[in-house]
Amino acid sequence: MMENEIRADGTICDLNYLSEMLGARKPLIKGIMDTFLEQIPVELSSMNEAIATTDYQSVKRYAHSMKSSVSILGITLLSPVLSEMESLGLAGTNMERIKELNVTLHWVCKEAMAELEAVKGDYI
Repeated sequence: MMENEIRADGTICDLNYLSEMLGARKPLIKGIMDTFLEQIPVELSSMNEAIATTDYQSVKRYAHSMKSSVSILGITLLSPVLSEMESLGLAGTNMERIKELNVTLHWVCKEAMAELEAVKGDYI
């Protein structure tokens, strides 16, 4: 599977890594999901603010921060998006491209949050 494709089962999140890492500790997995569900809307809002104020340094910082959040939940679709946003933020250039990437970021995060809400009950 290419890292920028939706998984064969149509999902965005791949919880296999998290399950392998934490084993049968379902409450811990659910806690990580809950933390993600709480933090991502805040991080997306912060990213929007950074873009609205043309704050390249903050774009870089938020993109870098979000990479670890999405990677632990196997949201590989966002790896190239966040990497490009981080690079453009570091370079301080191409806000139009950052805006395009932000649309993708928001869509994928919305889908991932819906997936996590749907399955987190399995991790009690």
